[in-house]
Amino acid sequence: MVQLVERRKWYFLLSALIIIPGLVAMIYSTITTGLPFKLAIDFTGGAIWELQFDQAVQPAVLREVFVDAGYSDTTVTTLGDGLMAQVRLKSIDETEKVALISAVKARFGEDVAEVQFSSVGPAIGREVTQAAVLAVIAASLAILAFLVVAFRKVSHPFRYGVSAIAAMIHDILVTAGVFSICSLVFGWEADALFLTAILTVIGFSVQDTIVVFDRIRENSPKCWRRSIVRSPRSSTHCS
Repeated sequence: MVQLVERRKWYFLLSALIIIPGLVAMIYSTITTGLPFKLAIDFTGGAIWELQFDQAVQPAVLREVFVDAGYSDTTVTTLGDGLMAQVRLKSIDETEKVALISAVKARFGEDVAEVQFSSVGPAIGREVTQAAVLAVIAASLAILAFLVVAFRKVSHPFRYGVSAIAAMIHDILVTAGVFSICSLVFGWEADALFLTAILTVIGFSVQDTIVVFDRIRENSPKCWRRSIVRSPRSSTHCS
């Protein structure tokens, strides 16, 4: 039987080895760019440009044209058989658009055709992001209140609520920290899926913590704390 609690220092060390570099990456990114990680067009808004080619094109090669023109945040995906490409970049005016299409034709030939060009606003606006943050804060307070009430017959019930919130913050920092490192190293961008992933992590973190704490609450009147800690971790019952 693996004694998890007795080896908790190793798990604390593992968490620190993940969280601390992640925090450093977020601080560095915030200092240099003003944000803890790059934001995708879902947050910032921009333009979507669909281009038709007479032969299959590699996304990386097409992206080089935009990067060379100073649009380093451009993302390119090919559609279907590779003859059509969708380019997502920051907002541009008509003059910039003409210059870019000329650069693309210089690289791939004059047969490049523009299928569609549209400017898009951020799919996730500032209000939505703020609402998500407020929802997390409200949920944290609700969790704290729920655990304090549910554990009122257990000694120090407030500690369980604080521990659940601490576990949730830990899981958020692990996820956001790793993403921030990948954002710096690989250029990953935070989009709508990233926000969904964070909210999913929060949900599972709280659920798992409450399940474990509830088992402790059920068994704590039956046995001493020491026997609970040393019991099989799969069921958290007392021996």
